[in-house]
Amino acid sequence: MNDSFLREPQVELFFQAYFIGLTLGHLPFFFDGIGFIAFMPKFIVSLPIVFVLFVFYRVNYIEINSRPFLWSSIIFIVILLLIVAAFLLLSGGSIQRLTLLAFFLIISLPSVLVACIYFTVMIRLRLRGKAIR
Repeated sequence: MNDSFLREPQVELFFQAYFIGLTLGHLPFFFDGIGFIAFMPKFIVSLPIVFVLFVFYRVNYIEINSRPFLWSSIIFIVILLLIVAAFLLLSGGSIQRLTLLAFFLIISLPSVLVACIYFTVMIRLRLRGKAIR
């Protein structure tokens, strides 16, 4: 039964992970003055990244569903490296010259981490639930 489950793309889990990660990863910023102001641009900046990840997931969903921890950690590390590269390229390596795009990329990192963890946990829970039934 697990084989048939792994052969189906879990599109709803993908988007649940995105929205849960966006919301929970952004919670610390709601306690500052920039909370809601940064939430909407962060959502807009993250849409192209999520679209690319969704296309990647649709193409490789069998491998990703069979090893969600490995793929989530790879995706997190790649996005972390992209954020660090964007920060260094856009700001020239100094915090004083931090651009707005680099700022939104940096504050999106907690959201990406929460989304990767959520997706991994939910795939594992669904696999256990299918195995029990």
